[in-house]
Amino acid sequence: MDLEMAQRLVDRRKAAGLSQEALAAQLGVSRQAVSKWERSESSPDTDNLIALAALYGVSLDELLYGEADSDADGTEDGSTGAEASDEAEEAEASAEFTDCSDKPLVDISLTRGIHVIDPNKGEEVHFGWSGIHVTNERKGEEIHVGPSGVHIDTLEDDGHSVHANADGTVVIDGEQFSSWKEAHDKLDHHGKHFHTKLGRAWNKLPFPALVALAYMALGIIYGAWPMGLFLVFLIPIYYALGDFIDRRRLSKLIDGVYPAAAITWFLYMWLCLEQPHPAWVILITIPIVKALMRWCRKQWKHRKQA
Repeated sequence: MDLEMAQRLVDRRKAAGLSQEALAAQLGVSRQAVSKWERSESSPDTDNLIALAALYGVSLDELLYGEADSDADGTEDGSTGAEASDEAEEAEASAEFTDCSDKPLVDISLTRGIHVIDPNKGEEVHFGWSGIHVTNERKGEEIHVGPSGVHIDTLEDDGHSVHANADGTVVIDGEQFSSWKEAHDKLDHHGKHFHTKLGRAWNKLPFPALVALAYMALGIIYGAWPMGLFLVFLIPIYYALGDFIDRRRLSKLIDGVYPAAAITWFLYMWLCLEQPHPAWVILITIPIVKALMRWCRKQWKHRKQA
């Protein structure tokens, strides 16, 4: 989709007084899809184009190609002096927008509020009568503060959804709590929900502090300061085991244990045995294993949804 059509979609939406979130809700698509249309990264399909035209009260030709046809009709009637001038100004403004596409776009209106888009960073900020809405397309983050409460989404694979309601209740990842205190009691500071008492106790143990004490003991008693540094790699392994105990997710266990084990083995081969080659090959396998585990989680999620 070209930039001119993308800009028309932006203009039509703003003229209708709709935010990207509101438009997405009316069309039954994600806000990210609307954002990609308006940044010319993708095009609406036929059904969505028809729905957009009906929503804005225009024809498909007007939505796709602007108002060139009506301007042409006016030229035949000999009454397009001012219209041709307006069209030239619009084309100049469009060209200016294209040339300045690397700068944030700002729209200020008493009815629509303040709307700022930074295409390069994938960020969008809106201040209006409905509240404050902030999105970051690249990081997959979305925050809305309004009369209905606070809504936070981190849309990536391991992200969380948080919604504070006007009655004081809190919904985190679809689970409702009577208050922030109840949510705090049942979740850790990362928003992770514990399914078992053993899992909660495992993760609450200050294991990094114990590792630090063990390192000091090895250094003071045995003088093993360099070798003691390998204890640090026990920390991610410990918490990966805790997550597995609590959730029984083998892919997350492998995802957490394998990188730490691979790096530990490579450092041992390099620093202790002076054999960095071909031990470095193990490092290449880390992103492969992590990608494989992520794929397994997505496949499992799709299977559960089906």
